[in-house]
Amino acid sequence: MTGRFAYGLRVYGLDDVTDLMPAEPGDDLPEVTIRQHDGPRPTEVPLDRWRQVRLLADGRHLTVDRRTGTATFHGPPLTPDLLAHPYLAPPAVVVNRWAGRETFHAGAFVRHGRAYAVLGPRTAGKSSLLAALAARDVPVLADDVAVVHDGAVFAGPRCIDLRQPVPGAALAGRTAREGSRTRVPLPPIAVRAPLAGWFFLRWGDGPAATRLAAIDALGRLAAERSWPQLPSDPAVLLGLAALPAWELTRPRDWTALERTWRLIASVTESADLATAGRPA
Repeated sequence: MTGRFAYGLRVYGLDDVTDLMPAEPGDDLPEVTIRQHDGPRPTEVPLDRWRQVRLLADGRHLTVDRRTGTATFHGPPLTPDLLAHPYLAPPAVVVNRWAGRETFHAGAFVRHGRAYAVLGPRTAGKSSLLAALAARDVPVLADDVAVVHDGAVFAGPRCIDLRQPVPGAALAGRTAREGSRTRVPLPPIAVRAPLAGWFFLRWGDGPAATRLAAIDALGRLAAERSWPQLPSDPAVLLGLAALPAWELTRPRDWTALERTWRLIASVTESADLATAGRPA
């Protein structure tokens, strides 16, 4: 079995989840097998550095076992669309962090072969912005979790979940997550892309993009790490903060999406030209 690919992992147990790409044979990827247990978490299982347990927002427990390479959801069975998103993200974060990778609450898109991560709090409009980019044929790498390793960002499940459709965006969608979201499918994509920079979202006037100093980017990246209870390598975070970073301000106005896209295109074009002009 080759399993499925998501978040830089080879995932087993989710063959019926259509929003995941097939894993490529021979890829040297960390592996995890997803299981479900229709009942409470066994309380007699001791916790140590080889096991992590999370209480999820809906009352389910997630147990991740490093020795067995398994992640088990304890509670009522989850449907395939829920397993694709949002439930696959928590075990993926733990396994990636154990593998020495950084994970952020972020999405990512690709311009000229390089990835730009989009970060912000839960209501910052990351998914709607990424959906607007997808409608303009900008490749979207990930919607909810950006896994970073060796200077690259890994692809996530091939979908974006929206609380409400993006006006004017000709995107096919289907109902998902028990009717609470519109799921926009994304095409297959390369499993990773080199990381070029960061966009931190905020609402306000604009659109405007303000370049951030590395020290400011470092603080914001530290705040957006997924599952901060697990330790990070400070040198890795410092290196990531040295990449170009901008605070992207835009109004809560759907009509501003086109101007926001033009601004993003201009900023990333300038960043690409600056990178191309550096000596090898």
